[in-house]
Amino acid sequence: MATEISKIKAFEYLTIRLIEWFNESVDSSIDNDISTLKALKLLFFVSSVGTVKDSMGTLLDSPFNNFVAMPYGHVESDIYSAMKQGKIKNIKIDNSKTVIVNLGSILELSDEIKKQIDNAIETLKVANYKLINLSSFELVELSHRWFSWKKNYQIALKNNAFMSAIQVNEIKSEDKFYQL
Repeated sequence: MATEISKIKAFEYLTIRLIEWFNESVDSSIDNDISTLKALKLLFFVSSVGTVKDSMGTLLDSPFNNFVAMPYGHVESDIYSAMKQGKIKNIKIDNSKTVIVNLGSILELSDEIKKQIDNAIETLKVANYKLINLSSFELVELSHRWFSWKKNYQIALKNNAFMSAIQVNEIKSEDKFYQL
């Protein structure tokens, strides 16, 4: 299981790779629009891509293994908490863009996790290369098509709660949507 620090570094690395994908898909003079919400949505899609019911050793197994259903879709709860608590230090992410602050520290992540993230992003690019260009709210709309969110958010609402845990196996075994 990933430690909090390695999970945060994995998220920071994933975010760098998302910025690279964004930059290769648009005019390089345009600032990225990887906002907090967009990063959280893309984290879910990257983590879920290529998984099936019995797959093991996926990003959903570690490090991104704590998804919850919230009003805006699937959210990796540990990463969301780290953001709210100011524990994400090597990137500056806000409601409009992400800026890399300390690339060297992020790249200290294990080669194994970097390779997993790189492979997942490449798989997601094949599934929908233009996904990176969708707005935050289009990504929310896309995540709302997933059964794991529908089911677990209904549970949250029935319990008068803001969120409900989603089991990793639910995500792995369901139909996956990467296009609106």
